[in-house]
Amino acid sequence: MAINWDILKAHYLQANRETQLDSLALNLTRIQLLARSGTDETVAHHLVRETQFFIEWVVSGIDLETDITFATDLVDLQRLLSRWKLGWPELWTNESKRQEVAKLAQQWRDRIQGQCELLAG
Repeated sequence: MAINWDILKAHYLQANRETQLDSLALNLTRIQLLARSGTDETVAHHLVRETQFFIEWVVSGIDLETDITFATDLVDLQRLLSRWKLGWPELWTNESKRQEVAKLAQQWRDRIQGQCELLAG
């Protein structure tokens, strides 16, 4: 699955902040569902990487004067995704670890959606 990350980045950055965060939350939902079911490992792994890019791209536009807490949260999520990616083969084949991924993805999705609600507020 060849992805042109430059094209994806251009489209992502053209969207408003709420849409960007919705895309991030949607990816976390997809990761959660795939991890819970144990299906489509390759797709789930790709979504982890894509989500890392989304975070990288959205953080660069955050006003650190007003949104430092949210930026810090996103950096923490980025670290978690990196740990998942590094240990992916073992993580995916271990049922309890995969279920932990599903749980954490849901928790992070809820946090991101909370931020979306604040923006829409």
